[in-house]
Amino acid sequence: LFDQELAARREVARRYEQALAGVVEVPRVAPECTSAWAQYSVQSDDRAGWLEKLAAAGVPTAIYYPAPLHLQPAFAYLGYGPGDFPVSERLAGRIFSLPMHPYLEEGTQRHIVEVFLR
Repeated sequence: LFDQELAARREVARRYEQALAGVVEVPRVAPECTSAWAQYSVQSDDRAGWLEKLAAAGVPTAIYYPAPLHLQPAFAYLGYGPGDFPVSERLAGRIFSLPMHPYLEEGTQRHIVEVFLR
C-alpha cells in the first residue's frame, strides 16, 4: 500500500510539473533521488497574487516556511539577523504549497492548474 501511495504522489507531482513549469518555479528531484512528495511547493516572485487567485477559486494553499530558520525565535540565541542568509530569506518570501496527496483526483488537479493558466 505504501509503494502505491508513493507512486500516486509521484504521478500528482509529475502532472503539476508538466502543467506549471514556466508559470511558477516547480521543484526538481535529481534523477538519482526519489521524493515522497509530502508537499508540493512552488516558488514565485508574485506569491501574494497567486495566493489571492487560488483562494478566490477555492484552492487551499499553505506557506509551511514563512520565515527562514535563522529568523525564528527558537534560534535567536545564535545571533543571526536579517541579511545573514539572503538566499533563505528570498526563498521564504517566494515559496507556497499546493494541494498534494496520493488521492488528488486528476479533475481536481486540473482545476488547480487552470487557475494558474487563466
